Amino acid sequence: MREFLRTFIILSLFILCVGIAPAYSDLPDVVMKAHRLLEVGEFKKAETLLEEALHSAQENEKTPIWWEKERISRIRQDYDMSEDEVTSECARVIKNFRPDEQRRWEAEGKFDVRMIDNKKCYFSSSVANLAKRYPEIRVRFRDYSERDVFGERILAMARRMKEESGKGASPYVAPFRLGAKQFITTKPEYVKAGELIRVWLPFPRITPYQKDIQIVNASPQPTSIDSPESVIRSVYFESIAPEDATTTFTLHYEFTRCGICKEVAPNMVEEFGDDPVFKEYTAEEPPHIAFTPELRALAGKICGDEKNPYLKGKLIYQWVCKNIVYSYAHEYSTILNIPMFVYKHRYGDCGQIGLLFITLCRISGVPAGWRSGWECMEGDHWGMHDWCAFYIKPYGWLPADPYMGVWAEHESTLPAEERKFLRNFYYGNLDPWRLEANAKNNAPLHPAKKDFRSDTVDFQRGEIESGGRNLYFGEFKRGMSLELIREHPDKE
Repeated sequence: MREFLRTFIILSLFILCVGIAPAYSDLPDVVMKAHRLLEVGEFKKAETLLEEALHSAQENEKTPIWWEKERISRIRQDYDMSEDEVTSECARVIKNFRPDEQRRWEAEGKFDVRMIDNKKCYFSSSVANLAKRYPEIRVRFRDYSERDVFGERILAMARRMKEESGKGASPYVAPFRLGAKQFITTKPEYVKAGELIRVWLPFPRITPYQKDIQIVNASPQPTSIDSPESVIRSVYFESIAPEDATTTFTLHYEFTRCGICKEVAPNMVEEFGDDPVFKEYTAEEPPHIAFTPELRALAGKICGDEKNPYLKGKLIYQWVCKNIVYSYAHEYSTILNIPMFVYKHRYGDCGQIGLLFITLCRISGVPAGWRSGWECMEGDHWGMHDWCAFYIKPYGWLPADPYMGVWAEHESTLPAEERKFLRNFYYGNLDPWRLEANAKNNAPLHPAKKDFRSDTVDFQRGEIESGGRNLYFGEFKRGMSLELIREHPDKE
């Protein structure tokens, strides 16, 4: 049963990545053999096996093999640090570091390390993750501070939102006018003159809490802009590569964003009945939202006899907050089943933690979905971010940010009561410092890509291809800057 599930997940991944369903044949067996070789570090043998399979495969059978070769290449890039480089970085960022500690931490499983063709390779964020996962090591990092400036700002915003929502009828409070500038520049070594370059840049979708979206300027002129309510909204560009094969695509826009603050009375929660939202958002969405035996058992253990969907979601949220820690992530496209990865390791980044929450909710009969884009707090606190939403009648869609609960539980240095307040706040409420471009993981871009996506789950850094070939992260330059334009734009 487990082998069948893994095969089903892999096949679904190919369908979602490129829109092509490979025929049922012995090809999945070839991919599974490659997986077993990867598990023992035999990367070259796996690549040779796949290359040989390509020669004998029918054209409509090649997609899963191509994808597995691509995935192996991406894993290699994730594990790009040597043992000496890890030692050097530890000495640079950790006070009073001793080399024997590195050996001990590795023996204890504190590093992401794997053998690749008889060479010990470390995950690129291995050292940074020591600070994220292990409090006793975190306090030794040279940039560690007892004062939680980020937490203080978040706490002040949460209290402000509670106060504003108590004064009015609308759950959408604390509006901000925000600006964003994003660019992608091709690298000449990966693009040929005369090729068609296609670029997709994320763009805010219209919602009741995100509106008044305006493009300030864009270069070159966009070929198309996705529909306002798109679940993966983008601005799409096309351009012919010049002689030097270097082209820059820029997008500058502004939008108004509100925080969401709703009071929910559990005793007022209604049954879903034949609500179509319930059917769609309690279903599996492989490869990642898959109801494995392990996750079914965990959901049952967490929820017990609880029947109220709002309270079931809260139990799941609290379990995630207490039992999972944040960790800088492997590229999502390299992981076969993200929630199972988090379940096994007990760590993940914001989107990985969110997918575990969504999957456990759906198993438990609580409709839940994906939300992502960027965190937009002014100053140093902004970057790519993922969160979730869950659906409760008669309240509709409510936000949840399990990462923020994990942060409050394990990383924040605020007093215990304030951390508890923030952890509870992010189940049903959400700060306004967000740019939401996505409302569904694995959603297809419009227009569709011809080649594999760089990010098969999310859409934050943009996607690019030249001559029909995907350009993976590192094969182009990119950047994003965010700015606060003004508060309370609705009062002007």
